[in-house]
Amino acid sequence: MTISGEKQIELRNRAKNELERIERILKNEENKMLIENFKNTFLMCESTYKIILAEHQKYKGKGKSRLIISMSQAPYALEFAGYDFEKDLLTKLFGAETRAGMKSVKKIRDSLTHKLDNNTVEELSTRKEELFGYMNEFLEKIRKFDQKKIA
Repeated sequence: MTISGEKQIELRNRAKNELERIERILKNEENKMLIENFKNTFLMCESTYKIILAEHQKYKGKGKSRLIISMSQAPYALEFAGYDFEKDLLTKLFGAETRAGMKSVKKIRDSLTHKLDNNTVEELSTRKEELFGYMNEFLEKIRKFDQKKIA
């Protein structure tokens, strides 16, 4: 099954325009580095959290197919592992807020990954200290814990 030659050209032009739009955004080296650092830092948060979530789901008798980052699971999975994260921090990291200027770290990562646009890059640039602060606070708590205080 194929579409007409005219529709193929239209579709190819839309794809080419999207590629050129993304290339213009990433042409700015400062933006490119900021996006890469942000996504890599979030990757560390996400991967670390999913280790805990997988064990939590296993304990509850659920499969790994439920390894989705959401605020309906994050506080409970982390508490299961003995962490005492403030819910506000977890909401700012993993929440579903999508309003401009208030997006969670996860929602900004999602936008950068799935629909890169100037507004998201601008929000990241404006809020970078705040957003990296949330991720670094999370990672630092994972990195450092007192094994003697574990029951």
